[in-house]
Amino acid sequence: MAKTYIETLPEDAFSFIEAKLQKQKRPVINLAIGNPDGSPNPVLVEKLKEYISNPSFHGYGDFTPEIGKKLKKAITSYYERRFGVSLCHETEVLDVLGTKEGIYYLLSSLLDEGDSVLVPSPSYSVYMNCLHLVGGVPIYFPCDKETFLPDLTQISEEDLQKAKVMVLCSPGNPTATVLSKEYLAKVIALAKKYDFVVIHDLAYAEISYNDVEVPSILSLSGGKDVAVELYSLSKSCNVAGWRIGFALGNKKVLQGLRTMKFNIDFGMFLPFQSVAIDALNNMEYYASEQTKRYQERMDYFVPELQKLGWDVQKSKASFFIWTKIPEQYEKMGDQDFVSYLLDNAGILLSPGSGFGAGGAGYVRIALVKDIVVLEEVISRLKNIKVSMAT
Repeated sequence: MAKTYIETLPEDAFSFIEAKLQKQKRPVINLAIGNPDGSPNPVLVEKLKEYISNPSFHGYGDFTPEIGKKLKKAITSYYERRFGVSLCHETEVLDVLGTKEGIYYLLSSLLDEGDSVLVPSPSYSVYMNCLHLVGGVPIYFPCDKETFLPDLTQISEEDLQKAKVMVLCSPGNPTATVLSKEYLAKVIALAKKYDFVVIHDLAYAEISYNDVEVPSILSLSGGKDVAVELYSLSKSCNVAGWRIGFALGNKKVLQGLRTMKFNIDFGMFLPFQSVAIDALNNMEYYASEQTKRYQERMDYFVPELQKLGWDVQKSKASFFIWTKIPEQYEKMGDQDFVSYLLDNAGILLSPGSGFGAGGAGYVRIALVKDIVVLEEVISRLKNIKVSMAT
């Protein structure tokens, strides 16, 4: 019997990390997974308690449409304030159980088996895995080696003609690269010329530093004609486990996604919908509080790595650091370097090659631990350097 798509999933950064963790018998400082630490804002927690205590809030989400309507109005209102985007809450917005679910269902609704999808390398490995699971065919194109901006000029005419979808992420996961309005305008022009859909993952949009602009593709002329954007509260409000996300933009694509979801789930838990309304109505506050936390970590951690000889720069956005492995370890390759740090220092990072061939020789570091823990990471890295020198 032929193996199923599930049985033939390729190894990626997350399967590599999971395998390493299963073998560990001592505590590990895990900077490999972008899983925010700490509790959500106490105000949101108290709001959630209030909504959970409401006995009428425990049925299927899709069958209490008045709350769903308020939620859609809240996200459209926020998009207007944040990005200057005007959206119809009835046809151009859909809530999803996290953007990861949104990616899978979008690809499922857009693709037939064998359809081609343009994906930068490196990219968030979930894109490739979801594509594999729905029988799609990835067409990888490289990123610039200095900026890690996905290089549109490296996509051949033939591949542009074959593509049914392009998947992009800004700020990039794993690279933290921000796609500018000028860049996104070029993407829209290509999508119109070659008739493909753009999935633009904006999950880390609210975490940016020093007034760096993270634009929505929907804010540009023609954006809603070709694109669906994914937006999440997971990182901006520190509620990753609550699975609150949105798909916004092209109404035809969203109708297909709505049909797909209605046949698989019956909507978001009503207390989560209700607390999401509160979060969106005050997003400027919640997002700024989270960004302050990550900026403090970025401002501490990167200079300390530089002192240890790492060729690393502060990220302009997201809580990820994307960096080459130190020069003295280059011959190891990124996976062996990650294993070396785990075995000798109890520190776990993500190997860059786990996000595609374009990530080989790099690591992704997630600043999802408090400063005290990051100080311990630096101390352990110093001890490794000392032990090698003696």
